[in-house]
Amino acid sequence: MSNRWFVIPAIGVMTVIVAFILFSGLADNTVYYLFVDEALERRTEFADGERFRLAGIVVPGSIDDSGSELVFTVTNGEDQITVVTSTTPPQLFQEDISVLSEGYWEGGRFRAEQLIVQHSEEYRAPEGYEEAEA
Repeated sequence: MSNRWFVIPAIGVMTVIVAFILFSGLADNTVYYLFVDEALERRTEFADGERFRLAGIVVPGSIDDSGSELVFTVTNGEDQITVVTSTTPPQLFQEDISVLSEGYWEGGRFRAEQLIVQHSEEYRAPEGYEEAEA
């Protein structure tokens, strides 16, 4: 009977400790997701080097891959941010497509370490392809 009064509080204390460790670990790994206008408005909240995700549409004519880095501009229709990356872009990366970039501010530009593009879920057969008759 005396062991029960020791075990129940011990289990409670252990539960609190485990919950604290889990939630503090998750808080350190939080990555904010911002659209172009939000990123510009909250620029002061994210010091150079602090990671967040930037969502926008690639501005037509802004892609420059002539150097060692890929440089392009994303927009929300009004505001624009220059994005620089040294990673290889996804195959579907192109102008006028939604892109999610994970990285950080580097001066006035966004340094992307990962690019994710949105693609259509519709399949279209190549031109000239005719469905075989059954």
